[in-house]
Amino acid sequence: MDTEVVQAVLHYAEEVLGEEGFRYVSAVVANCKMLALQLEAEEEPPSIQMETLVISAYLHDISTIAHGFHDHQHKSAEMAGEFLRSHHASDELLAGVEQILLAHTMAMPPEQRESAPIEAKILFDADKLGRLSGLAVVTSLIEFGARYPNREVTGEVLAAILRHIEERFIELYQSLNTPPARDLAREKFHNTLAFLDGVIEHLSDATPV
Repeated sequence: MDTEVVQAVLHYAEEVLGEEGFRYVSAVVANCKMLALQLEAEEEPPSIQMETLVISAYLHDISTIAHGFHDHQHKSAEMAGEFLRSHHASDELLAGVEQILLAHTMAMPPEQRESAPIEAKILFDADKLGRLSGLAVVTSLIEFGARYPNREVTGEVLAAILRHIEERFIELYQSLNTPPARDLAREKFHNTLAFLDGVIEHLSDATPV
């Protein structure tokens, strides 16, 4: 791994994303490394380009501060390419990072998973692991409150919101590409679903909150 390039990417991500954004991508990088190590420990390990994976993980949200999250994979790939070219990265590294970034937001159907680069699968999973926990439920409720600040939240409304969150959790878990990611997410996923089911069950007689 070219430590100099990785360090330059790290500092660039930290500068652009700020403290909170950089903390998140650092967690994604850690998840990528963990998943890659577990995959490499298999009897027939895939060939993983660790430098390309780590650089992609640091840069996958690089455009979100200035441009938001809508289709951010395209702008992030563009910004990543500009930065890496300025540091004389190889064409192979540039192409690999671009391919991974463009794929990292898309849940791949089963027929496409086999042909997708393993690094893209790992980054997708690493980026999603943090969203399969109870904290993500709190975040979703905060986002709903911010979007509809004047809406009365009755037990019926809250139950509908939680059912939607539960559906998204199930879709997200099913979209994970690698066995290590599913293994890591399984306990938190099932605990969160049990929590949501319990809350929804007791909301039928809830009063406005």
